[in-house]
Amino acid sequence: MKNKIENGKFNTTMETSDWRYSASIVGLIKYFDYLVAMGYEVESNLYNIDDDVISYNSESITEERYLLFVEYYFEGAMHHRIIEQILVNSEFTDEQIKLVNDKLKANIAIIKKVLGDLKFSGENKEIILQRIKENRLVLIKETYRTGKSLYSNFANANSLLVEPDNICRIQNYYIEDIPRKSKSISYNWDFKTYKFDDEKEFDFIPFAFSKSYEAFFINNNYSIKQLFNTNNLISNSDNPRSTLFCDLKNSADFIDFDVEVIIKNRDKDYFETLYIRKAAIIIFSQIENYKAIKMKYKVNDNYYMDFEKEVTDNILNNIKLDALIEILLKSKSNYIYNIKTLIRINILIYGGDKMDKQMKSAYKSAKKVMAEIPENKVDSYKQKLISAITFKDYERFCEILLQLSSYSGVVFDFAYDLFENFEGNKNIAYTFINALNKDNGGEKNE
Repeated sequence: MKNKIENGKFNTTMETSDWRYSASIVGLIKYFDYLVAMGYEVESNLYNIDDDVISYNSESITEERYLLFVEYYFEGAMHHRIIEQILVNSEFTDEQIKLVNDKLKANIAIIKKVLGDLKFSGENKEIILQRIKENRLVLIKETYRTGKSLYSNFANANSLLVEPDNICRIQNYYIEDIPRKSKSISYNWDFKTYKFDDEKEFDFIPFAFSKSYEAFFINNNYSIKQLFNTNNLISNSDNPRSTLFCDLKNSADFIDFDVEVIIKNRDKDYFETLYIRKAAIIIFSQIENYKAIKMKYKVNDNYYMDFEKEVTDNILNNIKLDALIEILLKSKSNYIYNIKTLIRINILIYGGDKMDKQMKSAYKSAKKVMAEIPENKVDSYKQKLISAITFKDYERFCEILLQLSSYSGVVFDFAYDLFENFEGNKNIAYTFINALNKDNGGEKNE
């Protein structure tokens, strides 16, 4: 929520009332800190933070300053900045000349309009640099406004830097053709009853999200300082999902309660919300070998399953990893290392480490079996066990287990728990199957 105030050092306050305001505040702080770093004003004159409220002067936000901050913050996405960085040199390689010309012909309307008639020869850099200097703000604005990974990923492209309108500028909140749709979106067909929030400060939301393809914003708005520090951690990460969840064990000081996470995927024109529950945080903090789930599994030539995303989503939604474990068990490749980690995580989702003793027994029994019978027989029984467990034919699984015990002469002490409650002790069965492999201590990633 935003409020105007009078007779004070600052004339505007904003509270973390919902995720849009929280994200705007994070973006504003980055903007104000940039102004300080560039020498526009001293920090004490720009803003003040008091728990969940930020105070500032709206006059500190100007279009020119905003656009220069955009250029700084998203420099890697600004074609003209890449050109400038190359042209600071006095000599150029063929590759650099080619890159400059590629950028001059970039498939962006404003680049074509301002720079499209130029071609870099290696000797005319001053002409190009002068053209960029004269058109810098419009180059920034149009590149940013229409960029699929930039402003238009988060808001309606035509709303950038415009005054608040009668509809929210943010994606999934913005509605096209209000005159025609005004009645249908209102209570009792009366547009006067339609409730909306739109603020010019919502233009700062893109700076709050991580710069990744799947952009994250963590709305742990217990305090603004905590909110800013959390999102600063993941802002430049190529894989914020990994940074967030992998580092949770080291981040309990700022994510130690149920927290809302907003996700914006570039493939989707809407925001998604997930909640990290305290129970999930506990599971993440206990994962010892996180790198084992950072793998891509080839399903077919056109699709690779991202196991890291699948596992984290399952933990967040308290969904067991049985299906993922069985995918790897059925694979022709060797995923012993990865399966072992998935089983350990699965135990936490099932509800603790109560099966540890029996899992050790299952592992030792499998190794004894491998020492007693030929490898081809081990593989045959293993495939039968995998088939039974994936088809959820637990009675058949137990029958095969008894046959294997009789054939190998190895007593399976762990089997009694499976006979009594197979579903509740399934991780013991997974451990036994996974142990019917030659350990190589390595990991398999595809």
